[in-house]
Amino acid sequence: MKITVHLYTVLKKYGEGKIDEDNTLCLPEPLSLQGLAAHLNIPKKPGKTFLVNNSPRPKEYILQDGDVVKIFGYICGG
Repeated sequence: MKITVHLYTVLKKYGEGKIDEDNTLCLPEPLSLQGLAAHLNIPKKPGKTFLVNNSPRPKEYILQDGDVVKIFGYICGG
């Protein structure tokens, strides 16, 4: 199964060596968004927002071949 993954902010480092230069990732089986985060070793904290095909999705959403996933980490500042 092939998906496209874009990581933003502090999460970019988790894609290094795992996501191809064209942002593609081949998975052996369908995963949930939460499973994808675990596959990439993204910690449960800080919080994350998932967009799939430019629509917000819950972490339980099961990925499908060809999905475009964007993961944003929450950033705090003042």
